[in-house]
Amino acid sequence: MLEAMPIANSRLPHRPGWSAAASIYTVAGAVCILGCALVPESDVGMLVTITGGLPWSLSLLTLGLSPGVAYTALLMLAGSWALNAALLWWLALRRPGHHTPSHPA
Repeated sequence: MLEAMPIANSRLPHRPGWSAAASIYTVAGAVCILGCALVPESDVGMLVTITGGLPWSLSLLTLGLSPGVAYTALLMLAGSWALNAALLWWLALRRPGHHTPSHPA
């Protein structure tokens, strides 16, 4: 019978602070984006979503005031939250103490 060989470094490092921050931010982002999609008239909800998606949500300033802006804005906000969440998860899941040198020796 073949046994499964353990893979080196198959276990993700445990970084509770970054993992908690990434989890909270991901859930909050999903709630904010869904809230804006379901209740687009809420100015407070939109402001919270824009603030949470900074700095990427500054791209909303490039939108014109034309029909269909709401859907484009919602996609941009969802993308900005996704980028921030991805960065937080990268920080949470990277190996502790593993840094690349800033310049070759």
